[in-house]
Amino acid sequence: MARRKTKEVYLMPEPKWQTIHTQKTEEDTQRLLRNFEYFVHYEVADKKCANTIVPWLEKDSGLDPELVKMLKKVPDVWFSSFAKYTYIWHKTNGFMHPNVKEHLLGKIPQLIDKAEEIIEEKEAKAVDKPKVSIQQRMHEQVEGLLGNWEGYIDELQVGNFNLKKFDPFNEMRAYAGGVIKPNHAKIIKDGFAASYAEALEVLEWKDEDIKEAYSFMDVKARKAFVEIYEKINAACDTIILTGKATRKVRKPKSVSKEKLVSKLKFQINDSTLGIASINPTEIIDATEIWVYNTKTRKVGVYVVDDLKSGITVKGTTLQDFHPTKSVQRTLRKPAEQIKNWTGNAKTKFSKAFKDLTTTDTKMNGRFNDTTILLKAF
Repeated sequence: MARRKTKEVYLMPEPKWQTIHTQKTEEDTQRLLRNFEYFVHYEVADKKCANTIVPWLEKDSGLDPELVKMLKKVPDVWFSSFAKYTYIWHKTNGFMHPNVKEHLLGKIPQLIDKAEEIIEEKEAKAVDKPKVSIQQRMHEQVEGLLGNWEGYIDELQVGNFNLKKFDPFNEMRAYAGGVIKPNHAKIIKDGFAASYAEALEVLEWKDEDIKEAYSFMDVKARKAFVEIYEKINAACDTIILTGKATRKVRKPKSVSKEKLVSKLKFQINDSTLGIASINPTEIIDATEIWVYNTKTRKVGVYVVDDLKSGITVKGTTLQDFHPTKSVQRTLRKPAEQIKNWTGNAKTKFSKAFKDLTTTDTKMNGRFNDTTILLKAF
């Protein structure tokens, strides 16, 4: 549906803008322009006026296009003194008094300075603002959780933590509204890997330096020290494996029939026998494909595999045909017999093939430049 045109209602009569072009004296022109300015000041919205600034800069200011492109970066508020005049220029189809134009162009140097200042600020921010990688962002997202668990481990070492109640899997699921995903879980597991390896050395209790550093732990505490990391690892593994199991399988991109058969080799026609190949796209998804080799004089049929819905092509070779049902036989008198494999009757093709007394040989799915594509069903 077309959009309705906005209805403009003014408290004072709208000027006849085009009359500016018919004024005979400078005095009459100036008087009419003052009326225009008065009307625009009281009746036309600032935003509507501002929308005419850029068109004037581009079409009638005479400024270099690159300079205009730079000035566009300056907010409209800096052009506030332009808007009234560019609106009149717009409504009068391009009229602007030379004195007004000179006045506006005199303000351009100040606006260029502002544009350069804005550009410099943006460039400085771009330099100062560090780029955060996805890995860094994910590390930041789990920092709070890692801090909590490191606190639990410290409490565990001094015997002030109930390990039985620690459920890292549910804590990860609930953390920050469910932000933890498989990649976060991998970061958490990797983050505790070195500490877990040290906890295993503590449990083994063979290294003299370890014995000195963890002399405050008894056997029970050392076992708990390993168990807390194993709980974390198990929870992380659960989230990682669940993510793999529930990951949506990417749907293979559909390939056109034309592209599938683009590399297929075949003989277009044989004028001596009066036969020609069908369009090769017809063999895609067919259940039977009849072919004739003009060099070996063999006619054959490719039958779709029992577990497939249709025959297809990969490169230069047929795919998904039945390995034993797809056979060929030699024609003793091709010029007379080949007519039995023309037309659209599937039963005619099958009957003619059964009537042949020559020996069956298996088909390999490969076509060449002596293969005529007789029919696809």
